[in-house]
Amino acid sequence: MALSSVQADQPLRYDLLGRLRVTRDGFDLTPEPPKLAKLLALLLIRSGEPVAGEKLVAELWEQDPPRCAFASLRVYISQLRKILSSPNGISPIITTPLGYILDTTGTVTDLHEFELLYTRGRERYVSADFSHASELLRRALSLWRGPVLEGIPGSLVIDSFTAVQDERRLNCTELRMHAALALGCHHETIEELRGLVLQHPLREPFHHQLMVALYRANRQGDALAVYRSARRVLREELGVEPGPSLRLAHEAILRADPERLEAAGVIPALR
Repeated sequence: MALSSVQADQPLRYDLLGRLRVTRDGFDLTPEPPKLAKLLALLLIRSGEPVAGEKLVAELWEQDPPRCAFASLRVYISQLRKILSSPNGISPIITTPLGYILDTTGTVTDLHEFELLYTRGRERYVSADFSHASELLRRALSLWRGPVLEGIPGSLVIDSFTAVQDERRLNCTELRMHAALALGCHHETIEELRGLVLQHPLREPFHHQLMVALYRANRQGDALAVYRSARRVLREELGVEPGPSLRLAHEAILRADPERLEAAGVIPALR
């Protein structure tokens, strides 16, 4: 679909937190061929930096690049330029002696939006503004539509990038749960925390938070059962005992001692 002059002046938007998506003023410009989509993903991950042709070939074809790989790469670059270029023909893909650069100046990305909201949420949390922190962190997590670059075939660069972003998403989720517990929303968080424990059974903070939520909901027995389950999983899967924070929380709940919970890093509920 042709863009009007007004629409064409709008900045490109790149969405990576889910399936790769490229839009301009709501018009979908996402490349459909898998190799083109993967090439764009690789350039986005290293946006603003030159990526050597040899590196792109290695990532696109991995173990078995064809003889015509470099010629094919040039064709793919040309096709991407046509897709991403502005109406006056200016392409965001720049060729340099060191490789290809994707210039994202002036564009919008959901990843950048997530990072801003997450950073502001952390700052509000540190300032004990838990209500504002919770809202900022909720908005940050709402930007995720699925796994990072869902549907893009993996490679060394892509797998490393997705692992880092997945960790940031989990850190953001943990902090939002901390904020919710600090606000006294223990009843509201129990089911979500149960789901997080099932999805990430080796991640101790989620067990810790679920124990606290259950204890504050007057379900001490269920809270202690969570500890036993976490201990069993950690011993079976990793051959280790729960960490200090989880053990301290267990002891505090066993003794029904709020002060010990604070010593375990649990902020007292505001209500």
